[in-house]
Amino acid sequence: MSARQGKPHPLAAEERPFRDARLYVIATEDTHAAQAYFRIFRSSRIKAVKVLATQGGLSAPEHVLARLDAFVSEGEKEDDRWLMLDTDHWVQPSHVANFARVCAEAVQKGYQLAHSNPCFETWLLLHVADLAPAEQFQHCAEVEQRLRDILGSYNKRALDPARFSPAAATEAVRRAEALDDTPGDRWPQKTGSHVYKVVKNLLSPATDH
Repeated sequence: MSARQGKPHPLAAEERPFRDARLYVIATEDTHAAQAYFRIFRSSRIKAVKVLATQGGLSAPEHVLARLDAFVSEGEKEDDRWLMLDTDHWVQPSHVANFARVCAEAVQKGYQLAHSNPCFETWLLLHVADLAPAEQFQHCAEVEQRLRDILGSYNKRALDPARFSPAAATEAVRRAEALDDTPGDRWPQKTGSHVYKVVKNLLSPATDH
């Protein structure tokens, strides 16, 4: 190395990757809400949260899984890879076999599952309301209406950071776990959300999992 070149400069503190920082890759059938939501998680121990949202209407389970496959194959080994789907109509008799197949394939590939029943908005609702085990939503439109009733309005593209904060997420985790009486299932069998599984990691990213 010449004198003109000098010694290489050490990375600035904000540029140095933490040795145990984790990259979270989340493939979802949602187009806007998940991307808006996961922006709230910022930590020096989180390398990044990359949400692979649906574009062009390709929201079927196999399309979401293919999107995750494509991202993983093009990059380095990621720390946390999640498949995030809504049960909605995918667990109806005409679709449930395909849904189960996609889930099984994802698990076989080492991906983790964070599905919601009936939709991602169920997870958002748990930030602002307790749900009794007997309270069941059949369709996402019902969940969105409940959000509007509580919040006054609901915009998938611009979530209120005061309502959807890390502190509120901690409360949502508590509520979701209380509702989840079959945590070993690949998706919630009743109204609820397994998104708490990835959010617990984001809230405590230094924990081995």
